[in-house]
Amino acid sequence: MVVETERLYLRKFEFKDAKYLLTLNADPLVLKYTSDLPFKDLAEAQSFLKQYETVYETTGIGRYAVIRKEDELFLGWCGLKLHRDKRAVDVGYRFHRKFWNQGYASESTKAIITYAFNTLNLPFLIAHSHIENAASQKVLQNCGFQKLDTITYDQEPTYFYKLSNLNYKVLVIDAVDTWPVRHPVLRAGRPLEDVYMEADEKESTFHLGLFHNDTIVGVASFMEDTYPAYRGDQVRLRGMAVLPSYRNRGLAEILLKKGEQMLIQRGKTLLWFNARIVALKFYQNLGYTIDGEEFDTPQVGPHFRMKKKMI
Repeated sequence: MVVETERLYLRKFEFKDAKYLLTLNADPLVLKYTSDLPFKDLAEAQSFLKQYETVYETTGIGRYAVIRKEDELFLGWCGLKLHRDKRAVDVGYRFHRKFWNQGYASESTKAIITYAFNTLNLPFLIAHSHIENAASQKVLQNCGFQKLDTITYDQEPTYFYKLSNLNYKVLVIDAVDTWPVRHPVLRAGRPLEDVYMEADEKESTFHLGLFHNDTIVGVASFMEDTYPAYRGDQVRLRGMAVLPSYRNRGLAEILLKKGEQMLIQRGKTLLWFNARIVALKFYQNLGYTIDGEEFDTPQVGPHFRMKKKMI
């Protein structure tokens, strides 16, 4: 069992669920606002479930069977899905038509949100709803999601929703407050004083800390620094770090975007930094470009210089 509510419990799919998924997807009204096709037969549904085991194994999350406690009936499914391209996790649900309008979708979705935020410590969730699917939109609104945009998703016009985990917050902090994250992530095995950077205490420098339940888990520092080949009002990113137990949740992106917003407000035109090779793809996905050849930083390792225009 993954989570439970007063009336329901949610668990991973089991092989015996194939017959329920077969009938669920055979209803054209259930699939009306999706791009999914009905299963051809029971064997195809069984094959889907067999392959879906790898989703649980590789991502640690997935869609889950929704079971009614009082009679052990399979009502449908609700759960999470990792979108690697968006670096985000979405919430989705689907129920047999005879169980519509009984509050099961909202009840199971709220439970999944609590699981995602309090157990998995995800900083936010997203959701998609076809613009004509009023029932789905009502569920998302009941669960606190905010509609942000209209997009094309699975070749269909879709409303895009987001819900933030209020257990996280980004604050401006002092240089010394970055050390509990900088030291184990960026200077592991070296003296504590090695985390100090020459521009840490300058008035023009600002430091951001990302907190989870009042514990600092990520940091980033923004320092005025000029690279000779660049033009404009430049700032350099240094000391970007997230504790290992909080990685792969989109936290570094939250920190960086907050920093970018502050730089734009201050009229800065260019952000640049030296990036470790393992982080190149992360920065490229956020619009940063590599400039120059690989170089080595003593005691740290190989890097590339990267940059992005702010204005």
